[in-house]
Amino acid sequence: MIKDFKENFQRHAILRAVIFIFIGAAIFINPNGFLHFIGYLIAGYLTLLGVIKIYQNYQFKKQTGSYGIGLAGGIILIILAAIFLYFAPTLFSILPFLLGLAIIINGLMHLIVALNTKSTGWTIFCILLMVGGAVLVFNPFQSTLILFQAFGIILTCIGISEIVGHFQKRENNR
Repeated sequence: MIKDFKENFQRHAILRAVIFIFIGAAIFINPNGFLHFIGYLIAGYLTLLGVIKIYQNYQFKKQTGSYGIGLAGGIILIILAAIFLYFAPTLFSILPFLLGLAIIINGLMHLIVALNTKSTGWTIFCILLMVGGAVLVFNPFQSTLILFQAFGIILTCIGISEIVGHFQKRENNR
């Protein structure tokens, strides 16, 4: 089983790398557009699940003559998709603010420990952590786009390293 997993992992390395590079480049070039795309993707997925549930319930009704719970589940999924689509910008804008607060609180807790242990390096790190959290709190959207772009660059680099690693491994197996 582990051998099959390893072979599948290696077999799909190029495909995985191309996907990483494509997504990473898309995030880097247009992070805001990619966030919107993700919102549409999630809403579309929820809608698709809702439609499938409703269709399955329709098939169930044809067989039994009565509706099952799938109809309500399908309708709820479609409503959730609409709600998510409508509130996605708000959800995305709140996320960095909450993340910033969590980072500030974490930094404060670690700062107390660092001051008690008189660790200068750890104290400086905790202060930098709190400053980073404050930047997320006071400028959440711009900070998120920059972090998201950095994530895109990292994802692209992972994809490139996957390709290089794949060809190096292939060369070594010859």
